[in-house]
Amino acid sequence: MPVREAGRVTGNALLHLRPYKLRRTDELWPTDVYTADGTTFDAEIQHPLHGQPWKPEVTLVIDVATRRCVGLAIGEAESAITVLDAIRVACLWGGIPCMFYCDNGSGYKIALISSVASGMFARLDIEMRNSIPGRPQGKGLMERAVQSICVAAAKRLTSCTHADMDGDAGKKVFKITRAELKAFGKSRLLPTFEEFKNTILARVDEYNATPHRALPSIEDAASGKRRHMTPDELWRGFLERGFTPVAVPEYLRGELFMPGTPRKVRNGMVQLFNGTYFSQELDDFHGDYVEVRYDVWDASRVYCWTTSGEKICTAELDGNAMDYFPMPQIEAARERRAKGRIARLLEKVERVAPGATLQLPEHPPTYTILADSITQPTPVASELPQAVVLDMPATAKAEAQQEKRPVFTAMQDRYSWLMQHRDRWTDADHAWVERYVGSDDYADLHPYFESRRIAWPGYAPAVHN
Repeated sequence: MPVREAGRVTGNALLHLRPYKLRRTDELWPTDVYTADGTTFDAEIQHPLHGQPWKPEVTLVIDVATRRCVGLAIGEAESAITVLDAIRVACLWGGIPCMFYCDNGSGYKIALISSVASGMFARLDIEMRNSIPGRPQGKGLMERAVQSICVAAAKRLTSCTHADMDGDAGKKVFKITRAELKAFGKSRLLPTFEEFKNTILARVDEYNATPHRALPSIEDAASGKRRHMTPDELWRGFLERGFTPVAVPEYLRGELFMPGTPRKVRNGMVQLFNGTYFSQELDDFHGDYVEVRYDVWDASRVYCWTTSGEKICTAELDGNAMDYFPMPQIEAARERRAKGRIARLLEKVERVAPGATLQLPEHPPTYTILADSITQPTPVASELPQAVVLDMPATAKAEAQQEKRPVFTAMQDRYSWLMQHRDRWTDADHAWVERYVGSDDYADLHPYFESRRIAWPGYAPAVHN
């Protein structure tokens, strides 16, 4: 009885014992509602950069009406990049949804997705709805789909680490992979990134072609027996009835389908994520604001548009950079320095052992430095101290999660959010806003904030004599 168990279990465990309501999907059409969630893959694979064991984060997008998987993305964590890529794939492959239903994770709260001005949902007219914090039962449909796809795919790999894996077999695989990595730099038991992608894609196709017990029943043409429809069959049924997905317009498939943010042009350059992008065509826009759109997978260039929606140019990363000195001069100086060091070394050998000779290799060793080896992420310790977890009631957990703030990628994003949520300010926010309003960055963006009616009241720019 729930009343008897109330003192023994709390939170979600108690909710499993209480009555609940079912959400009907009979009246929905494809692309009416998409839902998404991510999970850590229960198998180790070789990291595509450094080759070490790695558990990727898989984000899936499911169409609620047909239970069809329409989007897939792979990343190192449930980050904004992974979520953006999953939404992009879902819109391009399945169609633009009317509503997008997701949890309150940090990957879904960033301005790149939900910003009213330049977010992806605003451009595609998608309404975003979040589930109730502390109530995972509200997304049971998505949770089940993730388990059906990812767990089955993980169990097909030798390096599976799921709870169903035999403990002794798991330890044996662990020892073999670590020994082979130490000796050869790779392991035959660790799938490559390409093998992992092929496995997860094959499992998605298999899931979409497998009868789903939540879908209507039909008579199988081959066996004559009744069975449930597959997600693909139900999707095709809607297409035969006249349904047409809302496709992403052709002009949105390129640069317009990218996240964007306003930036001020200075001397033909714009700043974005600690990078400087240059184009000679930005010379006429010095001191003006432009919308900088960028590909989350390619940081080598950005695309500059006017605030009225006209394309200006493509700006290259460090496009105005040049060598400090011509490389032939640098190489000649290196060679002279090497010859001088060898001559001094020969003098030392002559003083220690007169008449001795120093034999140098015919071909000096060549060292190749790869960019990937420089930009590899710092490994995180595998064993971290366990944090103390307090068991709070579900209502308290919901209130705590509602107080979480979005992740800000720039100071102007934090200022905009604070001005729109004055009731959420803390003492630290008051001090931060005072500093920011007095900074040069705010002075540059003051006209932009005035246009959005969030400028600081009574602000007067400083006059320098």
